Amino acid sequence: MENIMELKTAEDVYKFIDANIEYGWIDCYGNKHLNTMKEFRRIYRTMSIEEILENKIGTCIDQVNLMNYLLNKINVKNKMFCCRIFEPDNYGNLEEEEHMHCFILYYENGKVYHMEHPNFEKKGIFEYNSEEEAIKTIVDYYIKLRGGKDSPTKEFFEVPVGISFKEFNKYINHV
Repeated sequence: MENIMELKTAEDVYKFIDANIEYGWIDCYGNKHLNTMKEFRRIYRTMSIEEILENKIGTCIDQVNLMNYLLNKINVKNKMFCCRIFEPDNYGNLEEEEHMHCFILYYENGKVYHMEHPNFEKKGIFEYNSEEEAIKTIVDYYIKLRGGKDSPTKEFFEVPVGISFKEFNKYINHV
């Protein structure tokens, strides 16, 4: 499915993203980075929906924003979440790995679904009986991946365009 105007179901949204979007990002200088996080803390900037679609790339932040946009377009209720090791607003270690993952849940027929695309090891749509069960399962996976470190999770409502990783972290701190 090439045209977003043809999307009718959440499954269509997933198929569209899977066929059209790679894991990657554009830095503050306009350079593309595919399947790497090198220099992410220093030079990453969030993209607009148009930029994501035009460049056919996105990080978890960008891909979740795109999923939210597309699900809203077809009137499927959804929520965006950010799971991360807490960093204060002024955290300045730009050499450290990022420890953040954004994900989306959507709601249909009394069930909760997790649409995962940016984590290439866990791609797909996963069904849960409740939002609490979904969030716990997803967060527990990242806590384990991060060596047992707590991963506070927050719902967020937008992705401001053109902000850095540090600015996005600060935004999540104050949602």
